[in-house]
Amino acid sequence: MRLPHELRSLGPIFTRSSALEAGSSAYVLERTTADGALVRFGRGLYRVPVELEDGQPWEVARAEHLRRCREAQAVHPGHVISHQSAAVVHGMQLRLHPAMSVHLTSVDRAPCSRREPGLVMHHADSVSNDVAVVDGIRTTTPARTIADVLRTSRPPNSVALFDAAVRDGLVTAQAVRRVLDTQVRWRGRPRARQAMQLHDPRRESWLESFSFVALHELGVPLPEPQVQVLDEGFHFVGRVDGLLGSVFLEADGESKYYLLTEELGLTPAESVARVLEKQSDRHERLVGLGLQGVRWTTREIQREPGLVARRIWAAVNTANPADFNGWLRIGDRITRPQPLPHRAAG
Repeated sequence: MRLPHELRSLGPIFTRSSALEAGSSAYVLERTTADGALVRFGRGLYRVPVELEDGQPWEVARAEHLRRCREAQAVHPGHVISHQSAAVVHGMQLRLHPAMSVHLTSVDRAPCSRREPGLVMHHADSVSNDVAVVDGIRTTTPARTIADVLRTSRPPNSVALFDAAVRDGLVTAQAVRRVLDTQVRWRGRPRARQAMQLHDPRRESWLESFSFVALHELGVPLPEPQVQVLDEGFHFVGRVDGLLGSVFLEADGESKYYLLTEELGLTPAESVARVLEKQSDRHERLVGLGLQGVRWTTREIQREPGLVARRIWAAVNTANPADFNGWLRIGDRITRPQPLPHRAAG
């Protein structure tokens, strides 16, 4: 059974009373639900089934999480979507597990924070809660969202989200800092303030930020991001994700291998081959100038960060900045690499 016209105008989620006011009837609601054109998910609450289109896994996971956000907000009026869920609503970059709970924060009343299956409810009665509306979903503001994520997530995840949000112009670091200043004695505030010190929007991807902060937790110094390497004649050779002394670091995300698919009309396989060829040539030119390089994949840094850290320290311990016969452009400065103290790779 197709959704009756009077119900289509009510939006993806509506109440029984609004359906009756729109001219529907109890019989139509019952029949439409029985035929699968509607889903009843709470007392007097209905939603239109969402057909998830084929796409990247993260796109499917995001669409499913947004559906659950709308349902949770309908069941719990007086709350807004918050924390990691608000980051999803705002379109921020984060690791999203399909089973991640929906986060709600009370804004009209302040019950005790509690957990329900698939749901985490927070209260914030000590501050005024500014609210934003995105695609009909009431949510915390971008600055408040990031402050909450910084307090409740591990720094690799929260800083990566923070870096990207500032880089994309969604928020400023000052705005996030002002929110944290209001969250006096809130759980996780010391963690958030420490994570703020690791923030650097010069990093160009979520994977770079996640990688460098995860490695920092294992004792690897934060590298200088996005350094341009020049040859002895000051000609551009390449820009590296990060530089530690005379060791360049590269986080290889899958997306970079498909950049030429649309630009040159190549197939994915052709794009991967072309990018790999260019990267190999660039890598050899950087090594030829006297640098050493360490690369890793998303899978490696997420599952075996200790192994990546040991490879980096092994390179740092064997690299000699005096062997480098080129130049480095860092911002407006042209300089040479600086030596780092050696450390046991194990």
